[in-house]
Amino acid sequence: DGFDLGAQRRPIAANDLPSVHAEIAEYLGCLRTGESIDASRVVESGAQYRTERRLVVGKDRVAENGDYNLSGDRYREVEARLSHFPIVPLGEVAEIIAGQSPPGTSYNDAGIGMPFHQGKTEFGEIFIGESAKWTTEPQRLAENGDILISVRAPVGPVNLVTQRICIGRGLAAIRPMADRLLTFYAFYVLRNLESEITGSTGVAFASINKDEIEKIEIPLPPLEVQQEIVAEIEGYQCILDAAQMVVQNYHPTIPLDPSWPLVEVEKTCIVNPQKSELSALDKEMAVSFVPMSDMGENKMYFDPKRCRQLKEVGSNYIYFKNDDVLIARVTPCFENGKAGIAKSLNNGIGFGSSEFYVLRPTKKVLSEWLYLCVATPAFRKHATPQMTGTGGLQRVPKMVLKNYKIPLPSLSTQQALVAEIASEQALIDANRELIKRFEKKIQTAIARIWNDKR
Repeated sequence: DGFDLGAQRRPIAANDLPSVHAEIAEYLGCLRTGESIDASRVVESGAQYRTERRLVVGKDRVAENGDYNLSGDRYREVEARLSHFPIVPLGEVAEIIAGQSPPGTSYNDAGIGMPFHQGKTEFGEIFIGESAKWTTEPQRLAENGDILISVRAPVGPVNLVTQRICIGRGLAAIRPMADRLLTFYAFYVLRNLESEITGSTGVAFASINKDEIEKIEIPLPPLEVQQEIVAEIEGYQCILDAAQMVVQNYHPTIPLDPSWPLVEVEKTCIVNPQKSELSALDKEMAVSFVPMSDMGENKMYFDPKRCRQLKEVGSNYIYFKNDDVLIARVTPCFENGKAGIAKSLNNGIGFGSSEFYVLRPTKKVLSEWLYLCVATPAFRKHATPQMTGTGGLQRVPKMVLKNYKIPLPSLSTQQALVAEIASEQALIDANRELIKRFEKKIQTAIARIWNDKR
């Protein structure tokens, strides 16, 4: 809607409302003039707007069940998918167990009774994680080997059960018939169909019921073919798991030497440089505009894509230049490690949220070294107890950053260690690329079941 989701609701570039307004205006215009309503048209009104989201539904269809649900997915017709194999409703090859929440008085977090899962909160990549709640009065159970499907906000995500658990109303268990459907085959097919699984009940939020789950159609190869498909996907998944483990566990680390002096940050850089040096610049000059959302986690650099003229940038934004280090000072961005080094700015100048701290290195320190010292869990651990603020939004005081001490070896030592970490980062990036490729291989393996190339 043109504003970010932070407490300050700051303006951002992304805004769907103009295109929605244009689509509604075009629709009403067609009604008034008697023109045909073509959902694929592109309307030009100062800018071009895509209209693929529009869905025209008759009043009689909206009213047919008496609940007048205005969720678009309820009425969107999905193109039928064909397969080399018979397509069967899930209810013919699996038992569906709808969740039922136990009495609230039976809940506990002391591990007494049976693990209880209400929704997808504890879902993992494949297997459901440990429960945060237990119940002494379980109502509906899922068994080891069942597939869990989220049935309420959101609808469709699936996970595998590893032990007997109690399931609440936000979940349903799918129990494949062993002589017809392999659990892992069903899991991978349903995960592939997640975006197409929608419910038609529930007014306040999307939901799907037992009957609708039973009607989900899946291709049913012979068991031996199912096993071949599962074996292929599991081979890819092993590589994926290993690559994801590398990416998740890597953090750039500086091996400290006790002989290095510890120096306050304010003695190595300028914190929040003044804008006065911009007064002589051409106000028509293009400059980069970097929202907080563009600051990548665990990335040393960012390459801003947005651009504004210098005269259009207000005084509320922080100013920086190429090679300046940016670090978030406000929760939750600060806690999530939002930081980076400015690179490839338009005309070397950038503006961003006032919730950045900008550090301009002196000749004593490399930008990369400064970044590696302040964009760390160690600094966040140091600063968090000293944060100030109200209403759940807290900030790192400037003096906390200025007074934080960092190791400061010689520039040649900094350069050598930065180069070593850059080499490690290249390996991490290679693992990220590996993840993308093998995710695609899994999608391709599932797509071969269908007569399409999805």
